[in-house]
Amino acid sequence: MSFVAVLKKSLLLVPLCCATAAYSEPLPKLELGVGAAVQHLGDYRGSSEEQTQGLPFPFLIYRGERLRADRDGIRGRIFHSRSVELNVSGETALNGDSEDNKKREGMPELDSALEFGPSLNINLSGYDFHEGWSLRMPLRAVFTVSSSGFEPIGYNFNPKLTYRWRETNTGWKAKFDMGALWATEKYHAYYYDVAEQFATESRPMYSAEGGFSGTYFKLSLKKRSGRFWYAWALRYDNIGDTVFADSPLVETDHYYSTAIAVGWMFWRSETPGRR
Repeated sequence: MSFVAVLKKSLLLVPLCCATAAYSEPLPKLELGVGAAVQHLGDYRGSSEEQTQGLPFPFLIYRGERLRADRDGIRGRIFHSRSVELNVSGETALNGDSEDNKKREGMPELDSALEFGPSLNINLSGYDFHEGWSLRMPLRAVFTVSSSGFEPIGYNFNPKLTYRWRETNTGWKAKFDMGALWATEKYHAYYYDVAEQFATESRPMYSAEGGFSGTYFKLSLKKRSGRFWYAWALRYDNIGDTVFADSPLVETDHYYSTAIAVGWMFWRSETPGRR
């Protein structure tokens, strides 16, 4: 497997693998680590073909005043209080490896993607954003990642309700998300269009529209123990009433993905960071 292929697949694991130390421990400003993860997911949302991937990866945790890299991904704080925050953040888009997908036979392979943009977050019930309910409203530009560089493929809007449990007596932290997705025509076209040159008797031409892109639920667990951490995530998407539901590339309304990871923090700075 080429380095680019490993990098593309590793990018899908980044949101799962960012972690934070327990509140009772000192919080260094910078930590470096390595980890390994196994994920099982469909080739793309709407595909009935699934795969399991196992990959090593490097990562970092950075607790700066404005720039953060932690369990919520990489983001820059524009405004922050206990009740409202505005930040610019990035995530990775959900899809696997479509190279051998039967529905897409003869079509270009789908690349992994990065999402980047602002998010307005409102604390609904907890003391701060580390516990209780919050409303998060990220609007992001999406770019594919390939050996030729980054290519923009549109925008998506992902309002979601998040519930966080503070650390339990066993050291585990839990988070539950439920949300909905809307995306532009260009974004849907990348995954679900069938151009004339790729149309077959069983795969007619298709042009996707912009609009509703489905709902989802996600549960994740994380635990930090000294220099080691552990994580698990499970996600379910339903795309039954989406604007692309009648695409010939859509085989099922249901999408499941799960991942488990373990990591080791081999270096930490002496400078304290912001929680």
